[in-house]
Amino acid sequence: MKKYILPVAFLTLLSVQSAFGQSIFDDAKILSLDESNGTARFKALGGVNTSLGGDISSISGNPAGLGFFGQSDASISFNMLNNNNKTSFYGQNQNKNFAKFGVDNAGVVLAFPTAYNQDVGWQNFNIGLSVNRQNNYNDKVVYSGINSENTLVQSLTDAMFGSPSFTNDFRRSYLVEAFGDNPKEYFPIALEGDPKGQQVDILSGGYKYLSNFSIGANYSHNFYIGAGVGLLAYQNSYSRDVYERGWTKTTEEISPDNPDSPFLRPGSVQNSYTDINYALTDRYSSESTGYGANFNIGMILKPSWDWNFGLTFTSPTWTTIKFDDYLDTQAEYYQDDKSTNQIRPKYISEVGGESRDYSIISPWKTAIGLTKFFGRGLISADLEFVGYDNVKYINEAYNANAADEHAINLDLKNIFKSNFNFRAGAEYVFTDRFTGRAGFNYLGSPYEDTSKGSYIGSLGLGYIFPNAMYIDLTAMQYESSTYYDVTYSLDDIWKSPAPEAEIKNSRTNVVMTLGVKF
Repeated sequence: MKKYILPVAFLTLLSVQSAFGQSIFDDAKILSLDESNGTARFKALGGVNTSLGGDISSISGNPAGLGFFGQSDASISFNMLNNNNKTSFYGQNQNKNFAKFGVDNAGVVLAFPTAYNQDVGWQNFNIGLSVNRQNNYNDKVVYSGINSENTLVQSLTDAMFGSPSFTNDFRRSYLVEAFGDNPKEYFPIALEGDPKGQQVDILSGGYKYLSNFSIGANYSHNFYIGAGVGLLAYQNSYSRDVYERGWTKTTEEISPDNPDSPFLRPGSVQNSYTDINYALTDRYSSESTGYGANFNIGMILKPSWDWNFGLTFTSPTWTTIKFDDYLDTQAEYYQDDKSTNQIRPKYISEVGGESRDYSIISPWKTAIGLTKFFGRGLISADLEFVGYDNVKYINEAYNANAADEHAINLDLKNIFKSNFNFRAGAEYVFTDRFTGRAGFNYLGSPYEDTSKGSYIGSLGLGYIFPNAMYIDLTAMQYESSTYYDVTYSLDDIWKSPAPEAEIKNSRTNVVMTLGVKF
């Protein structure tokens, strides 16, 4: 089954509600899904953190793991994410990389051992503070080709139907004309079947950072307990530019659709736009920004030196979001396709878009974990349940429509389903200072209409310096995916399929952690 990404810009021209609905869907997905958290060490282990402790990752994972710290610790983790996108559009193939550098995690644990110098009773009460990037969705996709089947102007003509304001606006471009027998419907002045150069630029970015304050304690070295609160800062940005360069029709090509058109009258303004070259750009951008809060609790039981059992629970995250979007269309006119001097006034549409305020309550999560220790290593695994179908939308507007809110929540419940994530990792200590790691992270599909999840494989190395400093390095390879981007939508009346590009995405993430114990 093909996976499609719909052209939000053109849906928006028909109804801003469409783009707003897409934003709610995207925000709900991103706020509910955490790909991998913490330091390079835990990322190398597949993201396991439920039954392991003694790492900065425990602050945002299972806070009970803070009880394993015998001394204070501080670290910072950097990452380099590279997206490789191979695109195919009307026989033209492109291969582009988009790399982004950032800070994944920074944290500190302060260890406070008790005054008792014995192995029975409370051994310590440790606190941790960290800032952690839970997702990294920066990406850039570019594709281009020669389209001889249809034109972007046809899609914009569709958008004019039922929108008097856009109709009056886009007519100023002189790229559309009313039918002679039905002046309320329009046809393109741009040549539909003529070869046209088209290009699409898609840029996505933003951040999802969770700041955690956690407390963990150790009782008799066999029971660990912890709790924490988290504050979320969120931004999701998206922009999409569709470019087209082609020719307008001659008077002979316009006449069959409207014999009385002013485009046919020599000396008229409209006539001066016939049989010339045009460059058309349609732009759409949106941004969601928000802040949220949650809490988590956890415990780890250590019945013997070689076994750990962990359990953690994370509450729903209530995030308030401000949504803004923006769209416009521009056209330039040239004597031919090689000219750079404009021969007609540039068309710039009225700016469209709006702002909305709403909240997303992302689902609760719970996980169980098991770790087995060996003489020089360990194996650990987590099973996490996420109640995706419990995600909820709340309209924060003062004049909120309860029926719309209810309908959106029904849609979310029909789109998402609860599912499990599985993480596993192994660590081997080659020497007292050098360690190797490997891990696997399977993310179950949150969507009702598919059972196929995704996975991340990881490999890592660690080294401890004599001066209490340490360094960890991890490489993560995400499962490759193939999807189809619909360049623009077309009504069935055109009897021409909407153009689409095939996109093959491959993601690699390299993470480095620098830390010191004190």
